[in-house]
Amino acid sequence: MPGRGALASGWARHRRKAVAAAVGTGALLAAIGWMHTPPGLKLLARLGVACPVLGATSAQVTELREMGLARLRGATMAPARPALGPALDRTTEAQARAWAQARGIGCEAVSQGWQHLRCRGFDAARVGVAGPPVSEMWLSFGPQGTLVAVDLYRRGLAPADEALAWRDATGRLQAVLGRPARAWGDAAPQALQAQTLAAAGVQYRYADYIASVTASEIPRSGLAVREQYLSAVAVPAARAGR
Repeated sequence: MPGRGALASGWARHRRKAVAAAVGTGALLAAIGWMHTPPGLKLLARLGVACPVLGATSAQVTELREMGLARLRGATMAPARPALGPALDRTTEAQARAWAQARGIGCEAVSQGWQHLRCRGFDAARVGVAGPPVSEMWLSFGPQGTLVAVDLYRRGLAPADEALAWRDATGRLQAVLGRPARAWGDAAPQALQAQTLAAAGVQYRYADYIASVTASEIPRSGLAVREQYLSAVAVPAARAGR
């Protein structure tokens, strides 16, 4: 992990490179959690990008997040903002921990600029989704102390499990929000396995909310499906903290 001085001196150089790489591969930069999973770190390393949030301050994470969101926001407000249960911009860390504990989900607190809860290895039905067990779920809290992102990740999947997880996740969003703003790639397991670092995804873009589902095949990690639910509400610079 780089020291605070080294991070500050290289911040301007790394942040634009990280944004371009993460957004360009369909991995929304605004999600902090996935980038700290083994596949996320491996993918950033393959792209030649140093991890942009390890050791970062709250203000730096806020700035990096805003750069990513600026490329993704839509023009209209979302009719609903599903996030697996907790309410974006309202749920506190204590409330989220209680929500997880009530479902038998164990989480650990992680501080990386912002505060996060990292929850690993639990049955998907505990958060109301179908398919294989959850590898990791990250709940991220902005400088105002409320939930701004939910990132649920399942990896090392059998083809049938990948197809089920994809179908369930995209179906839940479509039932509430209709057709996505953007869709790319082929999420069929055989299509993902046919090429290195293949990915497919759907993305919903609103002024106050961004949601995405991505399916990928990453070397040594296998088939994976990731769900991401983000508040796109800007954090006022004066409240971001330095």
